[in-house]
Amino acid sequence: MRHDGPKNLFAKWCGGCFRDIGLEPGLEPLSGEVFESKSAKKEDEARSDVRVRGYWGNYRNAFFEFRVFYPHAHSYKSTKPQALYKQIARTRRREYGERVSQCEDADFTPMILSSSGGMGAEMSMAIKHLAKKVSEKQNLAYSRVAGYLRAMFSFEMMRLALICLRGSRSRFTTCVGNDVSDTAAILSGLRM
Repeated sequence: MRHDGPKNLFAKWCGGCFRDIGLEPGLEPLSGEVFESKSAKKEDEARSDVRVRGYWGNYRNAFFEFRVFYPHAHSYKSTKPQALYKQIARTRRREYGERVSQCEDADFTPMILSSSGGMGAEMSMAIKHLAKKVSEKQNLAYSRVAGYLRAMFSFEMMRLALICLRGSRSRFTTCVGNDVSDTAAILSGLRM
């Protein structure tokens, strides 16, 4: 659940700026490729979390893999948060980076979040880039859009933490958040 919330939020906001977006797209099957990393994903059914065409460059796919970790876990006590972000990002790069680069001829970005709302360096860059695209498309101040996006991700992590602590009050899951069509209405409030 903590993984799907930020993934869906990111895809939703990308939908306002980019036309070709895929949620959990399957990666191309391997045809004899050899990877240096032993932990590389080699399964035929391997998937990434989000694919966006044209995110980092024109007509070039970008794959994003989300990972949420709990920074207060006993095993992380002796490690500083910035080191944890880098360590987990390296792990994601070993798992997906070579395959995405060689087989998909695409860019790969690990999207690392802590359950308390912090983000890794690569995710921070991706959010800045998305804020730039949204601000250009909607003719808004970049600083307001960037702050709003960061707040949205932080609130999403807090909402999911509360759900994990309290549980859900309904028997059925519902889609939480705004539709892409509501993005313009939200952003119009940022023009003030």
